[in-house]
Amino acid sequence: MARRFLLSGLLAIAALAQIHAAAAQSTSPPFPHLGGVLIAGSVQSSFGTTSYQQLVAKTGVAVIGLYPGWSSGGFTFNSAAAAVKALNPNIKLFPYTNLMEFEPGVGSSGSAYSPMWSVVNENNWFLRTAWPSGSITDADGNPQQGINQTNNAYLTWRAGWTAANEITSNWDGVYLDNVFWQPRVSADYSQSGSSQSPSAAGQTWRNGYAAYVKLLKAALPAGSLVIGNTADWGNGPIPGYNQMLNGGVMESLIGQSYSYETAGWATMMNAYKIIMNATISPGYQIFHQDGSTTDYRGMRYGLASCLLDNAYYYHSNNGADDTIPLYDEFSFNLGAPSAGPAGSATATYSNGGLTVWSQGVWRRDFANGIALVNPKGNGTQTVTLETSYKHLSGTQAPTVNSGQTVTTVTLNDRDGVILQRLTSQPVPDAPSLSVQ
Repeated sequence: MARRFLLSGLLAIAALAQIHAAAAQSTSPPFPHLGGVLIAGSVQSSFGTTSYQQLVAKTGVAVIGLYPGWSSGGFTFNSAAAAVKALNPNIKLFPYTNLMEFEPGVGSSGSAYSPMWSVVNENNWFLRTAWPSGSITDADGNPQQGINQTNNAYLTWRAGWTAANEITSNWDGVYLDNVFWQPRVSADYSQSGSSQSPSAAGQTWRNGYAAYVKLLKAALPAGSLVIGNTADWGNGPIPGYNQMLNGGVMESLIGQSYSYETAGWATMMNAYKIIMNATISPGYQIFHQDGSTTDYRGMRYGLASCLLDNAYYYHSNNGADDTIPLYDEFSFNLGAPSAGPAGSATATYSNGGLTVWSQGVWRRDFANGIALVNPKGNGTQTVTLETSYKHLSGTQAPTVNSGQTVTTVTLNDRDGVILQRLTSQPVPDAPSLSVQ
């Protein structure tokens, strides 16, 4: 689902915990990996403040919703990114871009995108119900003016325009919204004179994005990354997209009526697996969850699920992508993945190396602790640990993050937990395998 630049206010945010400030000291960010999807309208003023830049710098990957020529608080598009990079040289920063639609009113004089609108209008590159003179429609089914992103002339021109106007030297590449596995409404994508259904136009649509990403990478500075909105890649086959992007945003995996998790934890995790495997390693993917920022159980469930693989976790405030909510779990350095009872040090959900650990509960081991997740529908489960672990100490959910040392843990249905490895405790051995 496409995200818009919402006009919502920024919540007051405290500083992230010390361990994520230390991310700038290492090229390998600590687990839990943190991400940011910060594309709401309020970000356009917030990103011009040093306090907000400090928060952004504590993530590993962040998408920022600005516009060409943006400036605020004495910062420019380039200098604000430079300020974040000074705090965390290893962060990957991506400005938001949108290939296939204009917001209402963008063609008016004074809009940052009116020069682009004029060129699209002059060349009749709009998406129409029947080309060349049918009604202008939007492939997302929203009231925007759609652009036909299957038109090669437009793609070539747009790649150059984006390279010249939507990125500067302190950004790592661009984020491309709406990289759907197929469009969402019927329109004349092939410019044949009549509309095609979304399913009939699917490969034409994907070919357009594949061509554009290739053109865009050639136009951007050498080494630039392109990530995108990969929200619905788990819906069906995605020929043409495999290994096309360097990562993206798995938008609203949890928290909306259309979320994969609504159909079950296994459905969500299968989508997570498909998307991770379809993007170029190391895959700068953001595991995006919507919901109340005080639903700590729901957050633990999402975070622990994310930790079964290598994505960057982001929890929005009920879908308002302008804040970085803070949680007790973010302050604990899990360290690097390690071998354990559920798999080897290199095991992830997407590579098939992790297996269910105990009573339907999944587990991943790290140097300094473990993450456990109890899938939705598995019921309340009490699992026995192979040795003593310690609950984190925190204030948001003190009955869970109590600091208590335990050898068993009870997890509610649809819950998760991070436990700390005791200082003197060795990492447990991975299970031995024998070939019959």
